Amino acid sequence: MPALIPILLLLGLASPALAQAPNTTPPEVAPAVHAVQVRLQEQTFFMDRVASAIIYFDREVTLPQQWPDGNGTVNFLAIDLKATPNSQHGPQAVVMRFLPLKLGTINFPILNFSSPDKQYQTQALKIEVSQPLASQQMSLTIMPQKLSVYVGEPLQLDLKWQSSIDPAQLQSLQLNPSFFNHSDIEVVVPRNTAAEKQKIGLPLGGRRVIGTRQLKADEPKALGQVHLPLYLRFAQAGSYTIPETRLECIKLRKKKSEFGRYAAYFNNSLFEAYDSTGPYQRIFTTAPSIQIEVLPLPLNETGQPFSGLFAPLDIELTLSTVEIEIGQLLQLELKLSGPSPHGMLELPELKQQAGLRGRFMLDAELGRKWHDQGSLFQARLRALSTSIQALPALHFLLLDPASGSYQTLSTPPIPLKTLPNMGQNFIALNTFKNATLPLTHQPTGIWHNLNVNRMNDILNSLFDALNRNFWALLALGPLLFISFFPLLRERRRRAQDRQYRQRAAAYKRFKKIAATAPEKWPAFIDFMAVHFDSSSAAWTQADSQKALRSIHASAQIIQQVTDWHQSADARDFSPPKPSAHFAQLDCVAKKILSGISKYALVLLCCITIVPHSAQASEWTEAQSNFEQAHALAAGGDAALALYRQSALKFQAAANNRQHTGEAWLNAGNAWFEANAIGRAILAYRNALNYRPFDPQLAKNLAAARALRLNDIPITTQQTIPLRWWSAWVVLSQLLFWSSLLAAVRYRNRGLIYTSCLLAISALLSTAWLWHRTQANTTAGVIIVESLEARKGPAYAYANAFNEALYDGIEFRCIEQRAEWCLVELTDGRRCWLLNSQVDILEP
Repeated sequence: MPALIPILLLLGLASPALAQAPNTTPPEVAPAVHAVQVRLQEQTFFMDRVASAIIYFDREVTLPQQWPDGNGTVNFLAIDLKATPNSQHGPQAVVMRFLPLKLGTINFPILNFSSPDKQYQTQALKIEVSQPLASQQMSLTIMPQKLSVYVGEPLQLDLKWQSSIDPAQLQSLQLNPSFFNHSDIEVVVPRNTAAEKQKIGLPLGGRRVIGTRQLKADEPKALGQVHLPLYLRFAQAGSYTIPETRLECIKLRKKKSEFGRYAAYFNNSLFEAYDSTGPYQRIFTTAPSIQIEVLPLPLNETGQPFSGLFAPLDIELTLSTVEIEIGQLLQLELKLSGPSPHGMLELPELKQQAGLRGRFMLDAELGRKWHDQGSLFQARLRALSTSIQALPALHFLLLDPASGSYQTLSTPPIPLKTLPNMGQNFIALNTFKNATLPLTHQPTGIWHNLNVNRMNDILNSLFDALNRNFWALLALGPLLFISFFPLLRERRRRAQDRQYRQRAAAYKRFKKIAATAPEKWPAFIDFMAVHFDSSSAAWTQADSQKALRSIHASAQIIQQVTDWHQSADARDFSPPKPSAHFAQLDCVAKKILSGISKYALVLLCCITIVPHSAQASEWTEAQSNFEQAHALAAGGDAALALYRQSALKFQAAANNRQHTGEAWLNAGNAWFEANAIGRAILAYRNALNYRPFDPQLAKNLAAARALRLNDIPITTQQTIPLRWWSAWVVLSQLLFWSSLLAAVRYRNRGLIYTSCLLAISALLSTAWLWHRTQANTTAGVIIVESLEARKGPAYAYANAFNEALYDGIEFRCIEQRAEWCLVELTDGRRCWLLNSQVDILEP
């Protein structure tokens, strides 16, 4: 063989490659390309709906390392390889999910797959991509009853879907209004009360609801009109835009045999998924966008908490029985009827009702049921005392959207007969666990009104007079001392000096005689004689001259007295008896008596108590109103009105200083019966200024404080009123000056010691009064049912607390700014309150 190679080369029978090296491998042959069919699972395609296709292979194939790009016609979402051993089309298949990218007729891209010995290529394929069509055979409207509502006010929307299409051709309804997914909008679909034949189930916003279907007489096989009321409630103020709402469904080329196969509302074809393997159309209609203005709630200046309910509304109250024993469960039903649906009627907590506090124990659970016009609420309560004669009227503050003002809706009182249980007339609050209200420890109610006490009137009037004239009376003590000191000093001198006493008596007799009287001159002579220790019977002109010279009288006075002697002698002893003139005799006598002074007594002002007829009338009317209120049905509005009038009359009597302590206490009782806890506490605390140690008053105040809803601790201290301290300071000052005057008059050692002790007492009392005055602050009470405390003196500030403050909360005022006051509660926390919602204690 090696020998033949050169020969073959020479002959050209061998190639150069063979000449270089031997090759025994046969050449590779490219595998044949086999066509495979793409089987589409759908007959109708849309750009927003995923379609699927499947390709079967006769042997195992491998997927391409990268998904095909689809040539811009489709977007492949997934390509999965699955084994199909039981399929007649082949043992393996490729499942593809894709999304068309263009409308109209598009070419499905050609795809290549391979196996170890075969190449596969899909056949060319065209598909028709459609789009949803706006149908002229149906319409959708969403109509709000109004375009402006308040925060929390239910707004009705009427959704109406009209269609002339046979419902057997409709499938897969899609209706999702945007407000179903808004965090600030609550949506309630009311219960459908239409006839059974008119009800139709609808998928709406992810819910299953029931609407009302009305057929048209000229199109009995058409869907007709579907009506569905919706209610929205907005949590925040502002402008809300409800965008365009789209209703879309599937319209089949051929209708099914039935629209609803079963009696259940939600088994109709509107809930069925569309059959993608058959031909169909997607049709839609839209409702225009809606702009709704949500207003903030108006300012509530009524003093009552807003119930969250809106007018018009009717409340009907019923009781399971009207005769019970204390502690026995009593069923109460409140039927609320109005245009708002069942899901949007919320009953405020009954523990906020002032008429129930302290008289009933309420269970925490509150039942709620539907009725065709609203909601039915059920509550259970227990009477705590046999003194309860009625279930009082319940009051709810509503907002009238038409006028934008608040109004109170009240239920009539229901008479009750409360019987004792096993001999007990009341049940203590601590008998019940988890009490929801801090009820009073005196469930039998407050004590009776007080009658007039004359001694109390006198003492209170005295204290009032001493407090009103505090500074004037303080100045009166020194003035009295200065005024009485010369008089008392003279009295003492008269008591110890007989001659001085005779001189003073002679001068007094002289002063009483008129200047023109004939007895004036003899009285003057007697005055001179007594003054210079002589007898008036033997007093002569020479005696007068000598006496006047001894006291160093002026020559003019000596000459004048000499002339009067001569004139008197001429009148008495001369035959003609000329008239004598004694002008300026008083002036000369006063100069002679230079060592004696005469001061007029200072009379003390007497304090008189003269009640006016108007005051007596106020007290009488107050008592009469209170008695009339007791005679009326308990818990009624008429009785409450009379209690309020009685309280105001008692307060007027107290302000006019008539039976002040009793008037304030009785006013507190009247406010208590009128369920005005804050005003009752204010009146009781005012009464403490006049009756600080009255045990009955202390119990009434404790009972009123126990009815407050807010659990704010308070420390009670029994102290002497400031007005009593003021009165004592005045009296101690007057006693000191009086004892000092007595000591000046009598020079008694006991009186001097007493004056020193009274001086020390007066100084200490004055210092303590000054200390109390500096430490004293203006106190007040919240008198409205509830209010929101603020962090600053304006409504723009945030709330100071998460909870509202209810009536009866006590505080002390720190600062005033315009209509607001900074207050400190009894637990030390501070906040700002509106002046019109609080009242200040009597200074």
